[in-house]
Amino acid sequence: MFLNFKMSNYRSIGEELCIDFSIRDSQKLGAYAEVNGQAVNNIACLVGPNASGKSNILKGIVHFLNWAHKSYSSSIYRCAGFMTHLSPFGSHIMFSTEFIDNEKQYRYEIFIQDEIAQKENLLKRDETTKRYSYIFNREPGNNISFGKGVKVNKQDLNRLGDEISLLSLMLELNYFEKNDFLLLRTFHTNVFPESIYVHQYPDGKYNVISQKLQNDKILLDELIEELKNIDTGIFSLELKKGKKKDKTKDTVENIRESELSTIFTKHKTTNNDFSLPLQEESDGTLHYIETFIYLFQVLQNGSLFIIDELEQSLHPDLTARIISRFMNKNKNPNNAQLLFTTHNPWFLQDLTKTQIFITEKNNEAQTEITRLDEIAGVRNDENYFMKYIIGEYDGHPKIKEA
Repeated sequence: MFLNFKMSNYRSIGEELCIDFSIRDSQKLGAYAEVNGQAVNNIACLVGPNASGKSNILKGIVHFLNWAHKSYSSSIYRCAGFMTHLSPFGSHIMFSTEFIDNEKQYRYEIFIQDEIAQKENLLKRDETTKRYSYIFNREPGNNISFGKGVKVNKQDLNRLGDEISLLSLMLELNYFEKNDFLLLRTFHTNVFPESIYVHQYPDGKYNVISQKLQNDKILLDELIEELKNIDTGIFSLELKKGKKKDKTKDTVENIRESELSTIFTKHKTTNNDFSLPLQEESDGTLHYIETFIYLFQVLQNGSLFIIDELEQSLHPDLTARIISRFMNKNKNPNNAQLLFTTHNPWFLQDLTKTQIFITEKNNEAQTEITRLDEIAGVRNDENYFMKYIIGEYDGHPKIKEA
């Protein structure tokens, strides 16, 4: 499980802020898990006004995790996409995380300046001494030192560019065990910069959804059952394969055919049945289907689900249904985690004060966050929804009447 994420000097984020999943023994309430003797929340919710930086926090975490494990194999995940804070706060963008993977605790951190990785460190904690020691330490100019017992071929290190993470190179070239760092590699999200979104879905989002369902019969059956349970009017899904013709150049002669999967929803009425192409369904149904597919994979793997505006186009009951999956030990046996933003404070009443983060911008246009338990006087038994609505926690847009 992820214990925390820290970042600074990224987009609207100036001074260091922290999303902390860790809790003390006295805060063991709601959805949490015990991992390596530590209590860790399964849920973190960011709430606050528009333009307060909620999405920027998620973008930073997603970009950081993608860079950590994909930048060697794919150029779109390299340093060029990191946008520094606009105010003169500092020159380095910083990200770090502490996490537990295969019962081992790690700390991973990067410092980026002018689209170049200045520093990158991976450390492992000794469970006896509780101290961290380096697996590798990367300094400016790609000066790298390795910890005890870690060796990387010099020819492989020559492939390491300034904009590429050493961790991604070592993962891609199999310097770690197959199941190491799965937590970094198996997170799911709906947060994509536009260029990455096109890369993720070159043949269209609906074709990708169809392919996922085509390849996973259990997922398909679970989705059909879920769509029946939530009153969408859909009683089945039909997958069809077709052919798609693509020009490889601006000439008619260069055409390639690729397989195209399409999906139809089947509806039943009193007098007849009918089918619709998936894209003809409502925005809410489409968002729920896409979210459920990610949700299914996250709960299976025990990984992290990062989702911006979880309630988008959804009835509050459906949003609460998604959140409740992470609270239920039977439905979340592998301790999957949910990190989400919302503009609907209704969901706060089901969370604990260590799971709620209030986001605001200060007078220097920097995003700041406050975990609710950091506010003096907030009790465990408060109705956080009502207290937020009446303004006791701040995090509201400051609207002036005309």
